[in-house]
Amino acid sequence: MASVFFINLIDIFYFAQFGTRLNQFATEVPSNFSTVISMIYHEFPVIRALLAFAVIVFVFVYITKKIFKIPRAAETVPFSFSLKWSFITIISFAALSFLYYDGPFWKLTSFSGSGFINQLSSNGVYSFVESLKQQRLYKQTLSIFPEIPDADAIDFVRKISIHKNEIPIEGRFPTLRKSIQSSVHQKKNIVIILCESFSALKIGALGGGNLSPQFDKWSKRGILFTHCFSNGPRTHFGLTSVVAGFPAVIGSHLIRRKGVNEFQTLGNILHEAGYKTNFFYCGDADFDDMKMFMEQGGFQNIYDQSKMKNIRFSNSMGVCDEDMFDNACNEIFDGDTTPELSVLLTVSNHAPHHAPDYFLKEHPEAIKMTDEESTFYYADYALGKFLDKCSAQPEFSNTLFLILADHGDAYKPGDWDYNVYRIPALLLNSSHGSGTFDSTCSQMDFASTLINECGFTGAYHFIGQNLFDKDFLPFSISRNTESAILFSRGNHIYITDFQYGGERFYLIDSLHNISESFIPSDYERSETISFVKKYVEGLSAIYRNGLYQCKNLTLK
Repeated sequence: MASVFFINLIDIFYFAQFGTRLNQFATEVPSNFSTVISMIYHEFPVIRALLAFAVIVFVFVYITKKIFKIPRAAETVPFSFSLKWSFITIISFAALSFLYYDGPFWKLTSFSGSGFINQLSSNGVYSFVESLKQQRLYKQTLSIFPEIPDADAIDFVRKISIHKNEIPIEGRFPTLRKSIQSSVHQKKNIVIILCESFSALKIGALGGGNLSPQFDKWSKRGILFTHCFSNGPRTHFGLTSVVAGFPAVIGSHLIRRKGVNEFQTLGNILHEAGYKTNFFYCGDADFDDMKMFMEQGGFQNIYDQSKMKNIRFSNSMGVCDEDMFDNACNEIFDGDTTPELSVLLTVSNHAPHHAPDYFLKEHPEAIKMTDEESTFYYADYALGKFLDKCSAQPEFSNTLFLILADHGDAYKPGDWDYNVYRIPALLLNSSHGSGTFDSTCSQMDFASTLINECGFTGAYHFIGQNLFDKDFLPFSISRNTESAILFSRGNHIYITDFQYGGERFYLIDSLHNISESFIPSDYERSETISFVKKYVEGLSAIYRNGLYQCKNLTLK
């Protein structure tokens, strides 16, 4: 019984940190044990929790002894007592753990319209047992809506992805196309900065307060995407969607499924076009299999904390953002005229939320903030400092900078349904100048956009659309770490869980906050559900049939 309770206690910590139960993360702990344990220790009241655990176990044992009047050790335990105790223990264990609960009982955890409450109704032991299935699930093929013919679903995705000013190319890959013409006549460098947990809720330029003065300043010099969404709530969702132009909404961890060594990315395509390709990360690049994914995706040079020089501050997650940015700046602007694609992934705005000590001394206003606020403030400061430094380089004006979040953050339980997907996005030095882009979009659209902005004239087959195309269809689709999907279009939000049932429609206001729920017309409900199902099934069919995986294939 103590073991059951202890697993549930750990489960609470996992949910508070990651917004999901143990079933998505338990099997990842052994390979990243020191990082995870250190993060949990610094982020949660572990000592108090263990003391509380000890007290509860003691009370439980004491009461149990009183109820059952357990004989002393020297006495023979009656068989009837052993039988009674065993029976009560097994029944209690099963009731607490849901070990034998499967459909329709599992739907008991989807009784509420609140994802947070549904998560609470699940049990840690059941979740832990489910975690053991994840490695097997990662290797399975995907099948989402088998009632929709694959050919119809693929054609649906194809028509959305390819626009009138693009030339579709017949062949194996359904979304393969070329632009009719490019307004850019010189190859541009590309720098993509994925900012850890850089939520739109805290961005001043998006109505979120005063923690992002540097981003707000730079947002006036580029194109600010005001209604942008992440395709998922974890870093690997964002990395897959941004770098590969494939929305990570058909599975919990695409880069661990079969065919990962054939997944096409910006790195593959631009490396073949003569680009030098780099990936910079503050922590250990092996974490979450990022190194494997980036290397197979054509990124030649991987720089993580083991290769960083002149380190000023680090914690359990890695070196601080400033150290990573300084090392990246030296590598990117090294005088080499070869065009470069660089992806930078920050980490400072992640638990255990430690802003560098020297920063806090130099910025006393940050000392008065919470740890979460001060690291967000620091992350913004480091980003602005990096952009200021880059702007002094001769190649700055010929470099596209895309700054966006890997995902947002949840500051209260209700944020897991919607706000965790709301992210800022900013494009600097675009041929389209500066201003705001107010249509709904998501991370998956930036690969196609950058390909068209950098002067590339070859073929590509990203799923996402070119944001600046006149035929761009505004919408976004996101998935949580379980099976719930969020679909945004216009001022409507549709949230559903096709596996466990339930659906909700919401209106959003001018600041893109949920304002109220509403009941759609029969036509709107039917059309929305049909769109989402066809799109997701199309993505699944493309992936399952190897229509996005093309290792060592030159696209002409």
